Amino acid sequence: MELQVYFRMIMKRAWIIIVLAVITAASAFVFSKVQRPIYRATLYLNVIPARMDWGLQQAIKNILRNYSRQIVSDTTLARVDQLLQLDMSPDMMRADITVDPIESDLLIQIAVDNYDPMIAKNIADTTADVFVDDIGVRMLDQDQADRVDVYVSDYARPGSLFKPKWKVNTLAGGVFGGMLGLLIIFVLQWLEADIIRSQEDVERYLALPVLGEIPVVAEPSAGNSQGLQRRQARNKRG
Repeated sequence: MELQVYFRMIMKRAWIIIVLAVITAASAFVFSKVQRPIYRATLYLNVIPARMDWGLQQAIKNILRNYSRQIVSDTTLARVDQLLQLDMSPDMMRADITVDPIESDLLIQIAVDNYDPMIAKNIADTTADVFVDDIGVRMLDQDQADRVDVYVSDYARPGSLFKPKWKVNTLAGGVFGGMLGLLIIFVLQWLEADIIRSQEDVERYLALPVLGEIPVVAEPSAGNSQGLQRRQARNKRG
């Protein structure tokens, strides 16, 4: 099928694409607005070895993953809840915390989601402080040359809106509606593929030129039919 045929096929039913795109975009917008917003506060922990030799740096990359698990351990989160008096279990708090080691930069990212931007910030900051203090106590028993320092790069700001992002959702909804409308157009075209409507359809399906066609003769109306009958009656009498 040529591109022009595709273009004419789409333009013929373009209203389907427009209607579905508007409906899905509006639905995504309304859904985004009725959702309760969630805010995310983020900070980074620097993990710095006492000496910058290759072996110790490689060991730290493995330690980062272990540190990430320790940050969301029951012991750490229970102390955070005790300090902030949030009355949250470690499991509840763990569900809102995301910890990702960034091995290339020797960083640990701590992200906290909450309905309140200030609570998200407080949990992130306190979790980082509790963990840094714990590591500091452990390093006291290590040789000075083998120590690993962990400190907060910058404390978290009040949480920024994480979701829902109504602009992204609305755009995604419109694109989805447009693609759905395009699919419906192709399905309708496929269902009508065996219907012959024009001379071009005959030539395309049979691969033969059309030499002629039977003209459509309009049926006489009721008035014309009665007039014809009267004329035929007069002709018989004459």
